Amino acid sequence: MINIAILSAKGGTGKTTLAIALAHQYALANPDREVVLVDADNQGNVAISLDLRGENSLGAYLYRATDTLDLIQYRPEISFHVVESGRMHLYEAEKRIHLDENPVAYMKERLMGEFDSRALLIWDLPPTLSIINDNVLYLADYIVIPTHTDYLSLTGISNLLAYLEHFRSSQGVRPKLLGIAITLHREHVTQNRINRKSLEAAFPDLLFRSVIPLSTAIATAAQNHQTPLESPDTRARESYRSLVKEIHQRMISHQEAHG
Repeated sequence: MINIAILSAKGGTGKTTLAIALAHQYALANPDREVVLVDADNQGNVAISLDLRGENSLGAYLYRATDTLDLIQYRPEISFHVVESGRMHLYEAEKRIHLDENPVAYMKERLMGEFDSRALLIWDLPPTLSIINDNVLYLADYIVIPTHTDYLSLTGISNLLAYLEHFRSSQGVRPKLLGIAITLHREHVTQNRINRKSLEAAFPDLLFRSVIPLSTAIATAAQNHQTPLESPDTRARESYRSLVKEIHQRMISHQEAHG
């Protein structure tokens, strides 16, 4: 089983859209493998974006309102499944997790048996520091951070990296940060170009080369209940495919280097 966490300290960075694109592309490339996008954000934007509904959500399961977890298949022809967040159930579940004897390991101990041992799990996390994020980072193998090129997003990256380092050292786990992805970038805006260069200078080894441009096609994907890979805009489709390819290549390189 491989777990990839999509993590951001700020909302509106294209986090959910990237998670959807990553899950869709992996499912297309691995038809015999279970690919699951777990919506761990109580806003529930994955299911809203893809127009999916299920009764037995992540929140309901963690809250113990159900003993079944629904893996909702996005399209019959591909092995792309979604676990709904459960919204308010997930909010209530957080309270229960805090009371557990080992709250950071709650999901690892009580949830992971619901997935196939060969599954690829992609986690869409809330843009906050929370016990849900701690739980996913505790079991994650890899992390991807999406960001805008505005000033507040740039300052948030340093804070997020500090949080990751603190979490790793305090919990004794080492999820690999694969990189930082620039999403919804406005190349025609001077300040965004300057901020992009600042990112490149500050994190030369972490920044992915592929950049997701801001476009109407990407902005309207959710309301059309499409993934970015189904967008009619060729540029939008190819930018996400290119980014997913880079993420995969870094993951493979890390696996080869560490056995």
